[in-house]
Amino acid sequence: MKKNVTIIVLIVAVLVLGYFLYMEKTSSVPAEISDTNNNKVISGKLNIDTVCQDALAYMTFQDGTTADKFVADCKEGKYPEVIEKYKADMNLDTGASI
Repeated sequence: MKKNVTIIVLIVAVLVLGYFLYMEKTSSVPAEISDTNNNKVISGKLNIDTVCQDALAYMTFQDGTTADKFVADCKEGKYPEVIEKYKADMNLDTGASI
């Protein structure tokens, strides 16, 4: 019984560690967030994949192929207005790095 509990605890620990390592690798675009209450600046990174995928929520396309091309072009930086809109919607500092 004690052996089973130890194995379960180790499995949970490995899963939690894997999650945090995976999340660290998905961030790629630096940004700064200003706290309006204390005027503190919090450094962080924007995930360009998330920014470009989220843009699909407010845009329309003729088909999936066109949407996929938009996302690929967005990731290459061909649509900087998408990143600026995301930063504005998230109340990120205007001086945040892209």
